Amino acid sequence: MNSDFLQALLRQHSPTQAAEVRAVRPRPLDSSTSILSSLTAGRTAQPIGLFGLEAELREAGQPWRTERLVLKAKPHARAICQMITGLAQACGGAVAEVYPAFEYLTGFGATHWRELAVYATPAAALLPRVWATHADPATDTYLVVLEDLSERELLNSVLAPAHWTDAHLRAALRQLAAWHAHHLVPNGAAAPEAAPATWPQLAPLWEALLDHAGRHFPDQYSAARRQQLSQAIRAVPSNWATLGTLPKTLIHNDLNPRNTCFRPGADGQPQLVAYDWELATYHLPQYDAVELLCFVLGPDRYHLRAEYLDYYRQQLHACTGCFADAAAFAEGTRLATLEFGLHRLGLYLLPHALSPYPFLPRVIESFFAAMAGDC
Repeated sequence: MNSDFLQALLRQHSPTQAAEVRAVRPRPLDSSTSILSSLTAGRTAQPIGLFGLEAELREAGQPWRTERLVLKAKPHARAICQMITGLAQACGGAVAEVYPAFEYLTGFGATHWRELAVYATPAAALLPRVWATHADPATDTYLVVLEDLSERELLNSVLAPAHWTDAHLRAALRQLAAWHAHHLVPNGAAAPEAAPATWPQLAPLWEALLDHAGRHFPDQYSAARRQQLSQAIRAVPSNWATLGTLPKTLIHNDLNPRNTCFRPGADGQPQLVAYDWELATYHLPQYDAVELLCFVLGPDRYHLRAEYLDYYRQQLHACTGCFADAAAFAEGTRLATLEFGLHRLGLYLLPHALSPYPFLPRVIESFFAAMAGDC
């Protein structure tokens, strides 16, 4: 990443700014929170991960200044898919046998271009400042240059959910609603992107993931809880049919305190910033809200889940006029919660079985609280 290359990237991304770069220096950056990059390291010859940069630059004739940037070098999706298959096989049991058939069907099959596609859109309040993107399929090089967020509020706060105040949560839900409203697919229109697999196709994988959860984490996945989720898997065909009738939008699909922070907003309110969009897809808008609340709400705040979800619904309805029916919205929330637990948490438990994530048991308990009716 020399000055000429960075200048070319900046000008390609934003030609009107006519950026000039006269120096680029590396600087230390903690990239340990990037789970996919950490797990995929060593599976590709390309350097991957997050790299700190300090660049001397100017834009459109402005004075020279020093900007702290972050270069994200992304692995190709096949490396991620193969890595997850390796985790499943290392866990043994049914999931080791079943998972290879689903290697490219769990949502990780296009991670090398999804984030670049989101960041190629015009600047939006929810996104960090995107300085440049770059894709070279011939060399499997996929780059994003972003603003440095290291001093933003609640960055990497997954181990400190209590720091998310009511003001933070309401700001996040309000701004998520605005994003989801802007990208909402009109009634009767097909989403720009179909899911890689339907729920009925995924059901055998979810059964294997549930078996893995019960064998490795019996304290959290008790017989009663496994029975509850087994019943949900048996009801997949009817639930999938219902899901097909509900509104879809562009969601982050990994929205939690690992991938978010806040900057000061122009109105004095905290402004949510969401990054790491490699799993972005078109799905129920409730999914992002469900995931965020499962990560942030502890037992002392489970009773607030319904209030926060209804606040999000009201904000979404105010922007779209499409979510007046609280019962229909609750059904979409139930389905989003179910998929989060069966699919995302099931996949989280694969690396968790080999190298535990301190935050995950708390998130699992919050999920089961939501399933019990607190949502």
